[in-house]
Amino acid sequence: MHGIYLVQTPHELDLHNNFDFLGIEYSVEHRTLLLHWRRSPGEWVASGTPAAMTIEFREVSEFRFQPRDSAMPFTEDDCVSSFGYWTDEDWADGVIVVEASQQPDPKWLTAVGFMSGAFIAVQAASAHARIVA
Repeated sequence: MHGIYLVQTPHELDLHNNFDFLGIEYSVEHRTLLLHWRRSPGEWVASGTPAAMTIEFREVSEFRFQPRDSAMPFTEDDCVSSFGYWTDEDWADGVIVVEASQQPDPKWLTAVGFMSGAFIAVQAASAHARIVA
């Protein structure tokens, strides 16, 4: 599988191959959703790779979580398989990825899919990445 990258200068972080998803924090009061990752312990991960990262969604207006496929091993829960958008339109089947040159429809939710079949979808006013060296 190809990498799924979060790009924030000077970093290009491969969330599929080099990071393990840890979990979420959702605050109803503050309308924020935090997604946490840490660097994978594997020897293939470059030594200069940051130790951890968090994506913070602010002013959340919609949050969805689709459960994992119970037939999948639990080892697949921390591995990102897609990062794109979710739409309920009939032509789409789950998480979709658009080309960098395309503008997503503002009604689409930002979506993170996992190898276990679970996905997180969120509609928010903004998203910010925090990278921990």
